[in-house]
Amino acid sequence: MYNRRAERLRELAENNPLGDYLRFAALIAHAQEVVLYDHPLQMDLTARIKEANDQGKPPLDIHVLPRDKHWQKLLQSLIAELKPEMSGPALAVIENLEKASEQELELMASALFASDFASVSSDKAPFIWAALSLYWAQMASLIPGKARAEYGEQRQYCPVCGSMPVSSMVQIGTTQGLRYLHCNLCETEWHVVRVKCSNCEQSRDLNYWSLDNEQAAIKAESCGDCGTYLKILYQEKKTRKSKPWPTISLH
Repeated sequence: MYNRRAERLRELAENNPLGDYLRFAALIAHAQEVVLYDHPLQMDLTARIKEANDQGKPPLDIHVLPRDKHWQKLLQSLIAELKPEMSGPALAVIENLEKASEQELELMASALFASDFASVSSDKAPFIWAALSLYWAQMASLIPGKARAEYGEQRQYCPVCGSMPVSSMVQIGTTQGLRYLHCNLCETEWHVVRVKCSNCEQSRDLNYWSLDNEQAAIKAESCGDCGTYLKILYQEKKTRKSKPWPTISLH
C-alpha cells in the first residue's frame, strides 16, 4: 500500500507546481513501507476487542486505547530512514524530533488526536502522524474478520479506531459502484451508501464540486445541512496522469 502511494505521488509530482511537496510525501510513504516490514508488531488484541465490543466502542479507539512504546520506535526508524534524504529545515526538524523525550512525543501525539493542532508545529506533525498511522495500521491488520459500521452508529467515524475519514472512494471490481470511506489514521475502509452525506447522513442538500467537468475523477461532496465536505474519488474514471486535487476553500 505505501509503495503504491509513493509511486503515485512521484508520478503526480512531475511538472506539477506542488512537485516538491508531493515528492516529500512520497519519501514519507516509502519510509513507512520500509519500516512496516522491518518492525512488525506482535500484539494480542483479543481482550481489547472483547472489551470494546462490550462497551460499544471501536476496538482501537484513539481516545481510549493506551499507546505503547512501539509507535515511538516506529518514529525513530522513520527518522533514520528519512535522514539521508533530508536537508536544510526538514533535516533540522527530524533531528529535533530524534532528540525529543518520550513524554514530549506523547504530548504531541495526544494533541494531534485531540485536534489541538496549535500545540504541534506544522513541520513536526507529518512525521508524528506518519508513525502513529503506521502503528494503528499494524494493529488494525491484527484484528480478525472485518469491521462493520452498523446503521444508527456514528458512521462518519472509522469503525476500527474512531478517526475521521480523509476521503471517500467509489470502487471498481467486485465492489463496483460502492462508496467506501478511508480512515486518515489506520487505513481502514468502510462502506457508506452514496447520495448521503458521509458526516450527517442527510441527502436533502448535497452538491458535487469539481474544477474539471461533470465526469471528473475527483470531486468534493458538500452538505448544506451540516456544512461539511469530503473528497470523493471515482476509481473507474481515474487516469494514470490525473491531476491531484488542489487545495481550495468551500464556504
